[in-house]
Amino acid sequence: MLGAVGGDRKAGYLRADDERMPRLQVKWSRGPVDLERKRAEYVKRLTRGKRKRPTGLEVDTRIQVLSGRAKPKKEMASFAWRGPQCGIVVLWNCEVCGRAVLAQVSWRADEDGRETAQELLQSLEDHGVEGWDTWGIDGLAFLAPTAFDLEGWKRMTRYLELRLAHGRKDLKVARWGIVPLVLGGRTVKQWYESQNARRRDVTWRAQDALIKGHDGVAASGMRRGLLAGMRRWTRSMLRRPSGEKFVARAWHCPDSNRLYMVETTGGEGELLEGVVDSVICHQEA
Repeated sequence: MLGAVGGDRKAGYLRADDERMPRLQVKWSRGPVDLERKRAEYVKRLTRGKRKRPTGLEVDTRIQVLSGRAKPKKEMASFAWRGPQCGIVVLWNCEVCGRAVLAQVSWRADEDGRETAQELLQSLEDHGVEGWDTWGIDGLAFLAPTAFDLEGWKRMTRYLELRLAHGRKDLKVARWGIVPLVLGGRTVKQWYESQNARRRDVTWRAQDALIKGHDGVAASGMRRGLLAGMRRWTRSMLRRPSGEKFVARAWHCPDSNRLYMVETTGGEGELLEGVVDSVICHQEA
């Protein structure tokens, strides 16, 4: 489960825990950094402790956790330690995005966690592919254009939400759990109309639709307000797209018993469809 998260594209931190201890920790920053110096500092903290007393941990700085083939265009350093808790740390400078990353996976001494740790570390990526980045939290994952930055997020008992923006383009992706309680016997269209009945930022109309093979709703409209109207008029005079369009999709996935919604204001339909297509609402059999 998510233990802590903070920061942005430039620098940040993420930690995933189980019931007893942190399992995964990832730190990133603008690089490059001196990997040998960073590794030596980390090893010193592990082996000397907060009061500079020996901790008794066995450290191996000769281990190679990831190959250059697995992580191309990265300068890497790594080490492992063993004691009451064991772990592997990988540090790298990425030539592509310029980020410096430190990733650590930990496990208890009575567990055989090394293979899992290597697989997890190998799966980490610090930049997107072909202009799209992966965003996600607690199993909700999707792709968005690299130009978009995180504006905010919510994480509640049965609700997750991520909001991204680029200029005047806004993107929102949300997921609800315990769908019977959320829908309350209504169709997705009826739920969507009730959920958005008091919106004042956009005008919209909704219709039933089949989304990713599931019952859903498609909504479209325009951004409201005087400035939005003036921008639409100006762009129409220049024979350009309005840039104020609102589009949304929501659907109920019975396989996962979850409700999903993707909406964008100021973006075109291609943006919405690209994000919707990237959402994996259930695992195929």
